[in-house]
Amino acid sequence: MKWHRVKAMLLNNYYITTNSADRLFDILYWPMLDILIWGFMTYFISGISEVNILSFVLGGLLLWVFIWRSSQDFVIYVLENFWSRNIYHLYATPLRDSEMIVSLGIFGVVRSFIAFLVMNIISFALYKFNILSFNLLHAVAFISILLIFAWAIGLIITSFVFRFGTRMQVLAWSVIWIIQPFSCIFYPLSALPAWAAKIAIVLPTTHVFEGLRASLAGYPLSAGSLLYALGFSIAFLIFASWVIVKAIKTARSKGSFAKPE
Repeated sequence: MKWHRVKAMLLNNYYITTNSADRLFDILYWPMLDILIWGFMTYFISGISEVNILSFVLGGLLLWVFIWRSSQDFVIYVLENFWSRNIYHLYATPLRDSEMIVSLGIFGVVRSFIAFLVMNIISFALYKFNILSFNLLHAVAFISILLIFAWAIGLIITSFVFRFGTRMQVLAWSVIWIIQPFSCIFYPLSALPAWAAKIAIVLPTTHVFEGLRASLAGYPLSAGSLLYALGFSIAFLIFASWVIVKAIKTARSKGSFAKPE
């Protein structure tokens, strides 16, 4: 893997973003809207409840942006190259699969942190809530696990795009929201019905957000729970990397890059 090719892909994604109003708008608009809507609602609820629900909901929103942005950006920037018919030209260069994957991962992280910082500033300005003021080490652990899992989801969805073409683009916007109800972002695992809890307990996101609530409440974290989430995410990322490499090889053999669907 050559860093200059990774840098070239980062510049490619940067220029796509800076020359597209909707891509710039996308970084700030939805995170800001989430903070305002959920923040005002929980601010009202916290006024009639003794439970510190405001910090739980805002904390969940702030961390969710990492899995949302990072997973979606993997697919979006590949789709941009399909839509512009640039994917053929990219793969006519010496670009390696690993270099494309690394560049997409880095760019997704950058966009995630921008959205996170904007949301954290707004939540502090409006609600006096700063997630980094609680336990920075815990926040780093939570964010790391979510990013790894997000990359894995992004790679899996992107592999479908390489394998079946742009008709699979609906997955870029839908898959992550299918996972959200089972991730226990705004409520504990115990709030789910038995059938949903069986799904939720498998997802690493559930363990992260359960850990977040424990951290915000001042309780000790479950090391076993976080280790499971980390191990699952890493294993899933390795599997997803294998899947996308196979999908790209199939696309090359079928000539899909020259005639993207």
